[in-house]
Amino acid sequence: MNFPRRSTPTDLAQSSQVPRDSRRCGPPGNIANPRLVGSVAQFFAAAGIVLVVAVGLAACGAADATEADLDRLELAFASADVALGSEVFGDSCSVCHGSDGSGGVGAALDGVDERLSVRSHLSVVWTGRGSMPPFGGILADAEIAAVVAYQRSTFGDE
Repeated sequence: MNFPRRSTPTDLAQSSQVPRDSRRCGPPGNIANPRLVGSVAQFFAAAGIVLVVAVGLAACGAADATEADLDRLELAFASADVALGSEVFGDSCSVCHGSDGSGGVGAALDGVDERLSVRSHLSVVWTGRGSMPPFGGILADAEIAAVVAYQRSTFGDE
């Protein structure tokens, strides 16, 4: 006696009698494309690496100002343009320090000339401090010197 051959899942999957969606891999209703899943995973892995590197670089900040940097900035400070400093302050500093220097995200600037020497003030703007980003390499030496002169003349006693 010859019994008919029993159908296997592979036979059913290749059969045109089985609905198309049930021929996919995995449990019924699973319509994920393995190539797409791999691409999404690679995207998120790459995005994660970029995020970790960006956060790491942001946390490092700029290198400390060298003596040569500070000497150059002090020379620029001697002939700083306070009007330029006002513009730079409005564009780059007031968001955190407030337009009136009262602080907020950044420190209050009242009495800054009593708390910091000119050289220290130039160094803080160049290097950054705490949550303040470094502006060395972003602003020109003349702009850093001008904004320090503006802050000291506007919010200090100089």
